[in-house]
Amino acid sequence: MKKIILIILALLIVTALLFWALNRTGVRLDKPESVTYDPVGERFLISNVGNGSIIAMDNAGKLSAYMPGAFKSPKGILLSEGKLYVTEPTQIQVVDVAQASIIDTYIIEGAAGLNDLALTEHGLLYITDTLGHCIYAYDPTAKTQEKIISPLLSKPNGIVYDRPRWQMLVVNNSTHSPILSLDVRSKETTIFMDTIYSGLDGIAIDDLGRIYFSSWAESMIIEIPQEQNRFITKLKDYEGAADIYYHALSNELIVPMLKQNRIERISLD
Repeated sequence: MKKIILIILALLIVTALLFWALNRTGVRLDKPESVTYDPVGERFLISNVGNGSIIAMDNAGKLSAYMPGAFKSPKGILLSEGKLYVTEPTQIQVVDVAQASIIDTYIIEGAAGLNDLALTEHGLLYITDTLGHCIYAYDPTAKTQEKIISPLLSKPNGIVYDRPRWQMLVVNNSTHSPILSLDVRSKETTIFMDTIYSGLDGIAIDDLGRIYFSSWAESMIIEIPQEQNRFITKLKDYEGAADIYYHALSNELIVPMLKQNRIERISLD
């Protein structure tokens, strides 16, 4: 009996040490929020709200450390021209992807809870402020910002750039949230499409122009087809689906499942 107790204690100690090591190195999913792809390193980069880390995942799904514990609460991430933009509650951290080091910080004056972000072809960043009920347009070159407010913005969460129509598509983490359109020229916010869905989080557009958004209330990912005349609700049982990333190389949706600490890969036809 004494030997059995010692074996159990040893197993518990080993398990605790493994858990500590994984947490320390950041090589685990802990409330994954957002995903982007690094084509040079041929890897996905994933923000973890739970442990303040960004980790890497190769095409086979193997996780590795990238920037363990480097942030307070990283949410939206976006990669462009070797730079990784990471949102924290009141600022954006700029990371040199090759060096895995923070090289700049954009302080967003007045921000309450920054979330997702998108980038135009002119280099302007658009960032949702979920707690501030607004969107910020930030110019990294001039280091200037513009606050965009509208009665339609109620806990804005996910954002994606629809370049052919010069608009940002935005979803709210609110009841019966519409899909919103923010014109990047006039800065006017309008309803793109009404919905019956609530607690919307991520939004993405594929190469065919189909729109996908996640709903926490309905635990599903909803598709708007090219015709934009209906909703397709076949992607069910996705509880806690956060930001959605469309991966053009494999024609997949890469979805962080924040509540389940895993990454879902959805192949599109």
